[in-house]
Amino acid sequence: MLDGFTRFCSCAGRGLRELAPIQPSMRRAVHQGGETMRKSVLAAGWLCTLAALTIGSGVQAAGWSGFELAPAGSVASSSTLAAVSRAPGTMEIFYIAPNGSVQDAYWYEGQPAWNRFEIAPAGSASVTAGIAAVSRIPNSMEIFWVAPNGSVQDAYWYDGQPAWNRFELAPAGSAALTATIAAVSRIANSMEIFWVAPNGSVQDAYWYDGQPAWNRFELAPTGSASTNGVIAAVSRIAKSMEIFYIAPNGSVQDAYWYDGQPAWNRFELAPANSASTNGVIAAVSRIPNSMEIFWVGPNGSVQDAYWYEGQPAWNRFELAPGESASPEGGITAVSRIPNSMEVWWIGRNGSVQDAFWYEGQPNWARVELSGPGSAAVHGSIAAVSRKSQTMEVWFTGGNGSVQDRFWYE
Repeated sequence: MLDGFTRFCSCAGRGLRELAPIQPSMRRAVHQGGETMRKSVLAAGWLCTLAALTIGSGVQAAGWSGFELAPAGSVASSSTLAAVSRAPGTMEIFYIAPNGSVQDAYWYEGQPAWNRFEIAPAGSASVTAGIAAVSRIPNSMEIFWVAPNGSVQDAYWYDGQPAWNRFELAPAGSAALTATIAAVSRIANSMEIFWVAPNGSVQDAYWYDGQPAWNRFELAPTGSASTNGVIAAVSRIAKSMEIFYIAPNGSVQDAYWYDGQPAWNRFELAPANSASTNGVIAAVSRIPNSMEIFWVGPNGSVQDAYWYEGQPAWNRFELAPGESASPEGGITAVSRIPNSMEVWWIGRNGSVQDAFWYEGQPNWARVELSGPGSAAVHGSIAAVSRKSQTMEVWFTGGNGSVQDRFWYE
């Protein structure tokens, strides 16, 4: 896996020219050789300041479409979006409204439009904290959020039950009011969530099928994590979990667990000042022996760290240069097929940026998914791939709307 990204400009021989927003009419991804694809891209209507996007031996011209899923004023600007696909024919997203209610939007294949409803009423959630979602089995979903009193709330749904059920998972004062929550299900009969407490400790709560209640413990002590940062979690194999978080000094911290070890192990993945302390981390595992994480640097760069089983340490590189991303904006990643990853983030100018990688191409490539002013610069972004030939991305619009962008192969 090689570092960086390359964009070639044919008339000047130099890179680093932005693509214009993708035309919705381009619905297919095509993988061809460099020059042939360059011509195909231009013929299909791509616009670039100097040339088309070219990436050595592999080029993707991606046709994204989009629409407004929820109108202006729907989302609290400093909260996060969460998305889940429990089955290939459905998707669901969750967000916090400006009045502190928890909102749900869902879609089933074949229905003409998305449906929306309120899961929890006004005042249920902190408007500056995050929300997380997980599906451990195809007929169930569970979401978690921080209430205005710092408690951690849980809402769950099983196929066939008439409504969502809710309960308090952790009492008042447990979570920072600006904290986010990360959730993961490594096996079908278990879930685990992680959040930052007001004192900067990292808290862990876990559940196994058959146990009467959730168990909780402190994973990292006081002062370990920024109370404004985001935790990311991933399970690359059934016997392991890994989480990543930003420390108050801007370092990136890693904590990992393997079945059978007595406790979580922790180490520093990237040193002080590597990450924005108000920023987000995204994590993905495209194959069982690898993980990759992405975060925004203090200068607005996008950083990438990756690990392959057998290598002695994580490798790191700069995916996008300074000023590319909003230091307070979201970042999200997905792997729709084992030999590809895609990551999206909010630009400093309110644009939505897309970077994608296919195994065999020498570098990451980047395009602009939505133009300046499309997204709230301190807003959230979420993505899901419900089946291998499609991806869907949601972000908070500059006017507090929920925006949806989707791609089909």
